[in-house]
Amino acid sequence: MTLGRFAGSAFCALFLAALVSPTVQAAAPTATNTSAATGTASSKAKLAKTATSVAVAPWTGSWTGSIEQVGRGSPYPIEITLTAKGGETSYPGQNCVGKLVRVAASGDYAFFLETITSGKLDPTTKAGCLDGSLTLHKGSDGLVMTWMTGYNDKAVVAYGSLQPKAK
Repeated sequence: MTLGRFAGSAFCALFLAALVSPTVQAAAPTATNTSAATGTASSKAKLAKTATSVAVAPWTGSWTGSIEQVGRGSPYPIEITLTAKGGETSYPGQNCVGKLVRVAASGDYAFFLETITSGKLDPTTKAGCLDGSLTLHKGSDGLVMTWMTGYNDKAVVAYGSLQPKAK
C-alpha cells in the first residue's frame, strides 16, 4: 500500500480539509500580549508564533504503549517520539521504523502521516509494516492513538493508549 494511494482518497481529503484550517489557534489577549488586540501585523505575527509554540508543547516527547489491530490476534508494542513537525514510530516486535509528518492539529488532536522507513511490507512474504496515518488525542495522562491505512482494498485499523516513556 502506497501512501500516495491513501492520501488521494476522498476520506483523507475531507479529513485533512477539516483539520488544516484550524491548525493555529490564537490565544486570547492577556496582560502580556495586549498589543495583539491592537491589530498590528507585527503583533498578530508574534501572537500566532506564541500560539503555535504553545500548541506544540504537549505533543513533544517520547511515548510508549501497546496497540491492537482489528482482526489481529494479539496487541503489539509501539514507541513514538514526537517533535514540533513530526517524529518517528518504532514497532519493536515487528522490526519496523517509520517517519511521521505532522499534517495538522486542533485542540487536543493531532494528525500525522507515517511512512515506513525500515521494515516496509514485503508482499511476497507478507512480513513488515504498512504506511498509514495516525490520529492522536492528548488526554490528562497520555495519548490515545488510532492508526489506519488500506491494503488490498480493505481497511486496516489499529488503536491503543500511550504513556510518556520513562527516561
